[in-house]
Amino acid sequence: MTETCDEKSLLNEGERVDDLQSKGLKLIQAPAFFCFGTDSVLLTHYALDALKTAKSGGKLIDLGAGSGFISVMLAAHTRLDITAVEIDAAQCSRLERSALINGFPPSKLTVVNADYTSSGGALTPGFDYAVANPPYFKLESGGAPTHATATHEESADILGVCGAASRLLKFGGKFFFCFPASRIAEAFRALDVIGLEPKKLRFCASTPTKKPYLALITAIKGAKPGLDIEKELVITDESGGYTDEVAAWYGEK
Repeated sequence: MTETCDEKSLLNEGERVDDLQSKGLKLIQAPAFFCFGTDSVLLTHYALDALKTAKSGGKLIDLGAGSGFISVMLAAHTRLDITAVEIDAAQCSRLERSALINGFPPSKLTVVNADYTSSGGALTPGFDYAVANPPYFKLESGGAPTHATATHEESADILGVCGAASRLLKFGGKFFFCFPASRIAEAFRALDVIGLEPKKLRFCASTPTKKPYLALITAIKGAKPGLDIEKELVITDESGGYTDEVAAWYGEK
């Protein structure tokens, strides 16, 4: 990393700098826009289990990067070069400034303002890895949400997300993503249609007594069938505190 910039000079009205509690990393966010949540944290650490040993010079694309939590974390904790794609220009600006605050060289974290489902020449295939925390909710699931592009299938449904990953990955490339456990059949159908084979699956539950609400999935382009179902991830224990695995992410264990 290079020398970091002055934080205050990079903030616009309505923005703040959040401490990510990991290696001194920081992220510019605006509460009026969509901010990262627990699912992004779960997906990041799920992907990191596989990416910590990835070779230097490998390329990863973050599809729908939002404010950039996943991209910033993976840029700092892996030897990969990250391309963050986001349709919202304001979020792209925040991520570019977050990269400056964290001292990333331009080659380490590249931000692209584009619709990854129809990016034309803005994105060149050939990535080793892809990651996505896609919109979860169907447009007809209720109301006119404030952050519809990020949360509802306004600009990309699960088939479009998986299709983009398949188009941009090399043969043998890995795709890490999360999706509601209740809609996992849709995710698997989408993967099958576009030639990505699900290889690993891990369910996540908020407490030991609640049913899983989220699925973490690893798919590989062109792989043979065979799915490894991993041990369920529980976020909080009976006392309401983080479980040992999650606490370790925040340096509490």
